[in-house]
Amino acid sequence: MVLDGCGLSAYNLQVLVGLNFLSVGVRFVNGTQEEWSSPTASEILSKAADRSHRFDFGVWFWGDAIAFDGLLDASELLGDDRHASYCGRFMEVWLKRAFSWTDYLAPGLAAYRLVNSGAIHFAPALQRLLDFYLKITPRGDNGLHYFRPDLPQYRTTVLVDSLYHVPPFVAACGQHFREKKLYVEALHIWKTHARALALPGKALLHHNYDRGTGRLRGYGWGRGNGWALLGLVDLIQLLPADLAAEPVAEFSALSSEIVQLQDESGFWRTLLHDRESYLETSTAGFYGAAFSKAIRLGILPESYRESIEAAWKALVSRIDDEGGAFGTSAVTWAANLLAEDSSLYRAAPTEVNVWGQGAALRFASERIRLQSVSK
Repeated sequence: MVLDGCGLSAYNLQVLVGLNFLSVGVRFVNGTQEEWSSPTASEILSKAADRSHRFDFGVWFWGDAIAFDGLLDASELLGDDRHASYCGRFMEVWLKRAFSWTDYLAPGLAAYRLVNSGAIHFAPALQRLLDFYLKITPRGDNGLHYFRPDLPQYRTTVLVDSLYHVPPFVAACGQHFREKKLYVEALHIWKTHARALALPGKALLHHNYDRGTGRLRGYGWGRGNGWALLGLVDLIQLLPADLAAEPVAEFSALSSEIVQLQDESGFWRTLLHDRESYLETSTAGFYGAAFSKAIRLGILPESYRESIEAAWKALVSRIDDEGGAFGTSAVTWAANLLAEDSSLYRAAPTEVNVWGQGAALRFASERIRLQSVSK
């Protein structure tokens, strides 16, 4: 049985049966049992991509990068140019706009992929964002990047979200501009941020670290560690072999801790280590995508497939008829408030949003790719 974990009604409860999570089963709709077949990864990818067009990306926000990455995956794997065109529309608007601190959140890896696909008019976006990260962004006394100095609460803060979209983009620029120093810089950003977000003897990362106050908050945030893990495997794929050994070891170590915390439902909790926090949808997307890609790249062993299958079953149970990934925690400011961390994460509302859509898109895409190489 797929346990709900969010207190949702029977309408949303889907029960799968069969060997190894086969796509045969029943579900209950308004109290009535009906036959049900689990959709394929391609069907989920298509529905979730179409649903994502309902969001506006006129001003960059957290989660936009993974939504764009997922939409470009959908465009590539489904042969549907609508999704790439949708991303391109917002890129064009951004390039005409004056500099803003929200540039930090721009989907840089998506811009790189668009350029590589032949949309060379987006090439200026690569230099613009690279300059922002390496020349404009202030750095602290220990070299840490402070990406949002315009916001008082983040003036000297390092956020785990950055590990998803900043280091892989800088490494991609290493490929684009053929500069080895950019690979080194990408790895440096990852390492300094991850070290700042960690504590000795603690396996998981925190949500944020403020250099000014010395405060760490949000230990074990489910989506936050997902940002880090999925960003790390993206980075590894882009690095030259002579720089990959250390990040591969870090990826394997973090994965081995996270996989043990998976709930029997296939989800992870919004605080990974806290059994009283709820089962959150995007965790299945983030970790399912990261583990699938890592197996495909030869980083993780085949034994992770069991976790991947459980995560896929869980994610599918929370994709609604329109393709929305419901049960995803809303924007999580909790770690920045002067209150006890765990109660705030536990109380965060859930919804359909861009980071949940992006995580679902990426998991569906990596599932298709993994199935392709496994045949």
